[in-house]
Amino acid sequence: MDASLTVAPTPIWLQVEPIRSVLRRLPVGVSDWLSPSERERYAGLRVASRANQFLAGHWLVREGLATRHGGEPRDWPLRERRSLPPLPEREDSPAQVSISHSGDWIAAAVADEPIGVDLEQRRPRAGLLAFAHLLRAEDDPPELDEDTLLQRWVIKEAWIKRHGFSALPERLARIALRRCAEAEATVRLWVGASFHLALACDVTGCIGAVAETGPCEAWLAVATDAEARDRAAARSEPAATSLLP
Repeated sequence: MDASLTVAPTPIWLQVEPIRSVLRRLPVGVSDWLSPSERERYAGLRVASRANQFLAGHWLVREGLATRHGGEPRDWPLRERRSLPPLPEREDSPAQVSISHSGDWIAAAVADEPIGVDLEQRRPRAGLLAFAHLLRAEDDPPELDEDTLLQRWVIKEAWIKRHGFSALPERLARIALRRCAEAEATVRLWVGASFHLALACDVTGCIGAVAETGPCEAWLAVATDAEARDRAAARSEPAATSLLP
């Protein structure tokens, strides 16, 4: 059975569902709904699974834009940006989007402020153990299993995406994490049977439940002093680079 989530109270729209479910809703003829910059990017995707992820994510974002701001999904062409999420081409829209995919799942978020979403399918990831020292939160024990490290990863990755940075090792180490009350949260985490999902935003009290997951966990992600000093310089670096094994 397909599992999906929609969280659409103002001011954030968030959805996660199987890629195959989104692909079933695509209009016939990719060239009819992709913008020129999207068609150029799509043409360069030689692996079928990656092409399907691209189509699913870009259609799902259009559905979110139409839900939040009106019109039909086709009314929301997107402009591709190198190593950054796309933006709506409509000059009258303040909307910003974030897309993430992993395995059979796709997630998309829409808001009128910077946001970052990260989705990771749950599976063995022995390589994460090498990054444990970069991912631990306050009060974490010295040893963490792979799945807990993956949770920490999606929290930090969502925060990094929200700020438009890359997941470089030094940056991961400079983000301090701790559990917090909802009113303090900068990142929300959902732990599900198939995936972990994190959403980074500055809005409080507007995030609902996710189907087939536990309750939303509130986390505070804070840049250390060294990270804050590096932000201006980091704006010029390519973003959205992931080291996740």
